[in-house]
Amino acid sequence: MKFVDTWDYHRDRPEQKPQDYYRALRVELSKSVGNQKIVYLDTNFWVRLRKGMLDPEQYTNEKAFLDITVDLAERGICAFPISENTFWEVMGQSDERTLRATAVLIDTLSKGITSISSQERIQLEFMHFWYSFQGKDLYKLSELVWSKLAYSAGLFIPSMPELEPEQDKLLQKAFIDQIWNASLAEMLDVMLSDGKFTPPPKSNIADKLSQGKFAHQDEAKSFKAMFLNEIGGVIDLFGDDLADMMEYMFEKEHGSKLSEADKLTHRAESMRLMRNAIYNLFKLNKMPQNALPTLRILSSLHAAVRWDKRQIFDDHDMHDFGHATTALPYCDYFFTEKRLHHLLQQKLLGLDKLYNCEIRSKLVEATRVLQQLKV
Repeated sequence: MKFVDTWDYHRDRPEQKPQDYYRALRVELSKSVGNQKIVYLDTNFWVRLRKGMLDPEQYTNEKAFLDITVDLAERGICAFPISENTFWEVMGQSDERTLRATAVLIDTLSKGITSISSQERIQLEFMHFWYSFQGKDLYKLSELVWSKLAYSAGLFIPSMPELEPEQDKLLQKAFIDQIWNASLAEMLDVMLSDGKFTPPPKSNIADKLSQGKFAHQDEAKSFKAMFLNEIGGVIDLFGDDLADMMEYMFEKEHGSKLSEADKLTHRAESMRLMRNAIYNLFKLNKMPQNALPTLRILSSLHAAVRWDKRQIFDDHDMHDFGHATTALPYCDYFFTEKRLHHLLQQKLLGLDKLYNCEIRSKLVEATRVLQQLKV
């Protein structure tokens, strides 16, 4: 991995906090993407691109699709970012040859751009919703959701308490730069350096979700009720994040930290009040269309599968739903598998129209869409 030397730059800017520096990098990156069409590929389409690269004579349609994407990326017409879901699915490959090839493709087309992790994005969307509700001037969500590949699973900043505070801060910002510029192929080299790379374990959550679906099938008498049940469930899942967000905003607003006693006293009440406010806005159809997109999309997709008695949850659903939460609110095009395409466009949801994101699942149609952008 190439060494990135920004020590002198940060030494001359001791007042800037590492988190603020990281946020500034994200804003700058998002502005660089802003003039391009953003195309999100699920892992299935990345695999098709890899086949076109490794075996172009057999996979002629995939090779044609690859040529168009490379041309659009090189000319700065389109950006092809990934997400943490892409990262983990790609890392699930056991064949080192195809794994390395996919990493090279992602580096070439994404130019290192990824969405921030789903947990960070949900926190960001909740905070943006709350501040906008108060009428405060804010960055657009689209200006804060993009980061670099090494940060797809979240922000990590090491600390060395034995150093002087200013030296520790300098080290942290230099570390951010080093990781910010790392390619996926370089990260993979590190993972494979001892020859013992093990793909992440596969999740068996689909069976549990399907069992829960059938056990509680009759609890909701309408799709709206099913959707609201999911809204409440997702909010509860991220209840601690909501409480952390409320504490952060209080401390920033008042310029002082809450005591541990105050946190314990008010934490549960903060979670309850925020949950009720969000739930009731959805219930009364008062939630702004562009607010809390990850919460809305996740709840909609889970509700749609639960509502349809013929469907069960699939092992890939969690990643597929994650792809959708990245693509629909923040991208112009989403190329994905047929099942998810159908779920998103069905009349109950209409999420493609809600977020003005064009979805395609057939390779020939995706190729045609990109060909139109070449003009």
